[in-house]
Amino acid sequence: MTVAATALLWAVLGWGVLLTGRAVVTERALRAARRAPVPEPGKEAPHVALLIPALREQDLLAEVVGATARLDYPPELLHIVVITTEREERERQDRLAELPDLARRLLAAPDDATAGAQLSGIVPSSRARDAAARVRAAADPAQALHDEVADAPTTRDVAAALLPDVAALHPKTALYHLHYDEPAGAKSSQLVYAVEQLGRLLPADADPSRTYVGVYDADSQPDRTTLRHLAHATDRARRAGQPLPTLVQQLPLQLRRPHAARGGLTDLTLRAHAVADLRRRMGIEAHRLRTRVRLRALRLPDGLRTVLDPVVYGIGAGLFVRHDRLVAIGMYEEPVDDLLIGYKLSAAGESAVVLPVHNLVDRYARVGSLAKAYSLVALGSVVGCLRLLRDPALRAFGRRNTVTLVKEGLDTVWWFLGPPCVIAAVVVLGVRGDLSTLLVWGVAAGAYLVLHALISMGHATRFLAGHEGAHERAEPLRGGGAPALLLPLILLQPVLHWLGPLRLAVARALGPLARRPLAMGKTER
Repeated sequence: MTVAATALLWAVLGWGVLLTGRAVVTERALRAARRAPVPEPGKEAPHVALLIPALREQDLLAEVVGATARLDYPPELLHIVVITTEREERERQDRLAELPDLARRLLAAPDDATAGAQLSGIVPSSRARDAAARVRAAADPAQALHDEVADAPTTRDVAAALLPDVAALHPKTALYHLHYDEPAGAKSSQLVYAVEQLGRLLPADADPSRTYVGVYDADSQPDRTTLRHLAHATDRARRAGQPLPTLVQQLPLQLRRPHAARGGLTDLTLRAHAVADLRRRMGIEAHRLRTRVRLRALRLPDGLRTVLDPVVYGIGAGLFVRHDRLVAIGMYEEPVDDLLIGYKLSAAGESAVVLPVHNLVDRYARVGSLAKAYSLVALGSVVGCLRLLRDPALRAFGRRNTVTLVKEGLDTVWWFLGPPCVIAAVVVLGVRGDLSTLLVWGVAAGAYLVLHALISMGHATRFLAGHEGAHERAEPLRGGGAPALLLPLILLQPVLHWLGPLRLAVARALGPLARRPLAMGKTER
């Protein structure tokens, strides 16, 4: 057992070193591609429909619509679709019934900042503290809170007022506002509804095989040159006599400060998590996409390529899928709109590329928000594996679907069970008195984690410097208070990453005892 525990610990450390090495190589490759000249999109450039699903996004909607309308792309080929939802308005009505109890909690809070945190998501986060202060100072707090909630505009109201102004500034770019009038269903349902309307929204020359459907969340700040790089990727495929890529992925750069963020050690921990997350973005997600491209260039036998082809993940904000293939695979599905798209396209053997420019997005404001988001991804991983196992349409892909299932099944199991296994291995060595082995491994692991932190901080600095777009809320590493603490706090990243599956597993185990369903997702704005 001692040998097995030792082998497990060194294998985990070796895997981490491999990921960091991949991240370094991939970052350099993307940096070189970003610096290379990118020609102006030509007459063969694809149409792009950008979908912006919005739920409680009153503060951020203007930012993302303005950023997408300013993208460097022929305006006649760019179509922006904002999708609001009836769910927001129904939830507001439900909240109004709960306000007396909330008013009492606001009064019991020790200060306005703490009270504002409880109100965030019920009113827009940027206004929550001031609203809480007014409620706490009012003669009738319950009525004051009712007025604050009832008077706040919905995202639908904001969209209706905003889009005409943006259209006046960008008269050649098509902007549309759709309202999904079903109170049930999450982001995936909004997106499916929008895709179903594209036939009447897009011009007649928008051939689905030459049109990309992209998704940006309301906190997105895509690099201004994003669509030029997308057109360049399609042009390379066309000149090589290949079909246009099915999936084009832009990776998120979670280095923007959210309105709901507060100061303190927790805030710094979440900043550090955002920096450490770049290892996964470069060492896994971008690396897999680039590997798929390289394997296709080698023209390997189909069976060998099936085994070697890595499974790609769909990452929602910045995910572009060819319109015809998106419809063919069943579009977006609950509970996670993006992850299953990657699974399905991997099982089908579709082509995918990664863009060298990023989408600057909000990091998480609270540890609870991060845990909820990881819970949703963990649930999506389990549901995705079950789909690969049971869906006749996916099983029809035969060996490729089986390989995808095995790879992602093992990856999902390790995400849930890996940390307990590592802890168990450490305990075994400690109990058996093999302290020298444990000490050597601990020193090596500590040295690696420090190196990983320094590399991640370097990547974050270079990515922010290279991002073409507004930086109003970007968080340089030298700003935001106590930047020296970022280095040790980055070492907590593996623990934070495990919060999602842990939360999901506990919720499922205690489900019969729970008084309310498990809340998931990160939208609390």
